[in-house]
Amino acid sequence: MNKNRMTWIVGVIILVSMSSGCLWAPELDRVRRDLQGQLPGVHFKKEFAITLGPLSLGLARSVTRFVPDAREASTYLKEIRRVKLAVYKVDDLPRQSKVAVPIQLQKLLEKRDWELAAKINEHSERVWVLYKEKNDVVREIYVVVLSRDELIMVRVEGRIDRLLAKVVQNHVDITNDDGIEFHVDT
Repeated sequence: MNKNRMTWIVGVIILVSMSSGCLWAPELDRVRRDLQGQLPGVHFKKEFAITLGPLSLGLARSVTRFVPDAREASTYLKEIRRVKLAVYKVDDLPRQSKVAVPIQLQKLLEKRDWELAAKINEHSERVWVLYKEKNDVVREIYVVVLSRDELIMVRVEGRIDRLLAKVVQNHVDITNDDGIEFHVDT
């Protein structure tokens, strides 16, 4: 492939990615601000934030079909409509700080279809997992993990039930607390 054609293709990919909302996740930044307001003195430094919409994910599905080691990912990506991901480095997190559910997550829980699946509040980690159902089908999942080193937030929209079923169907390896390994392969 000549250099001009390759440059044109890369340019189109960048344009499509940017036009689909890529590289911007303001909703997740509001959650970060909520947490920062609860934890005086803590600093969050953005390492990565991205939103992938239908165009970006369609491009990713197309690319993964042609990469032998990534073909399986294409089947998972079919079930995803939108992904928002942000990762922040955490500095100066107080050791014994109480952290409530961030306001933005609380607002989602007050809406009709959102539920809290899990809430973990240990000394070194806080986790909130929310999900949204529509017609008895999980359509969205929202996970926030705050640890000593990182704040990770991800919101995925799509057919989450189908996505999880595909993961389990292909194979799942689980090790329990006793070190016993389980392998599910259907």
